[in-house]
Amino acid sequence: MTARGLIDSIFTRAQPGVAGNVRRITLPQLDLLRRLIAEDREAGAMHADGLGVAVWKPAGREKFVITEDLRGDRHTLARAPNFSATMGSLF
Repeated sequence: MTARGLIDSIFTRAQPGVAGNVRRITLPQLDLLRRLIAEDREAGAMHADGLGVAVWKPAGREKFVITEDLRGDRHTLARAPNFSATMGSLF
């Protein structure tokens, strides 16, 4: 299994009470995701703030925000929009 495959499987199941681009994940899923990202030869960039939040930017246009709840059991995985300079101007 790859990190991308795990993320795809997590997002195939809708979760009531959370936004469509967010999923609650278990600690074992969080640990597995981190391990798979570390093992991926084309993992892209991973940035962590040391406070339980990491942003993974795999090759391509998507990015994911992984949030570890340091006080409890509310770990989340969010698909973040990736804005690029080629999208044009808002004004």
